[in-house]
Amino acid sequence: MSEKKSTLMQKVQRFGGAMFTPVLFFAVFGIIVGFATLFKNNLVFGSLADPETTWYKVWDIIYNGANTVFKQMPLIFAIGLPVSLAKKQQARACLEIFVIYATFLYLTSSILQYWGAGFWC
Repeated sequence: MSEKKSTLMQKVQRFGGAMFTPVLFFAVFGIIVGFATLFKNNLVFGSLADPETTWYKVWDIIYNGANTVFKQMPLIFAIGLPVSLAKKQQARACLEIFVIYATFLYLTSSILQYWGAGFWC
């Protein structure tokens, strides 16, 4: 009975470790989202944070890039769990590459959105 219990405990701990890998992104990206939200707030920065200013637009681009992890949370877990449960450690790079690529796409989309609005002219 004790051997079954220890085997079950090992599997639960392994699954918990696999859940922890995608969650690591939340702390870093959450801090960036928090700062970007603060810097876009009119009550804190006054007219500097007006949506027509360059200050606001730059922080909005940073906000959109950092918010990628929260927008793509189901996909990050769908990729992260099987990768983390795999026996080989090299497979974890797939999750980081996906997050970097998705962040790049969100940043590029935000930059192009402002570019089309005459931001860079």
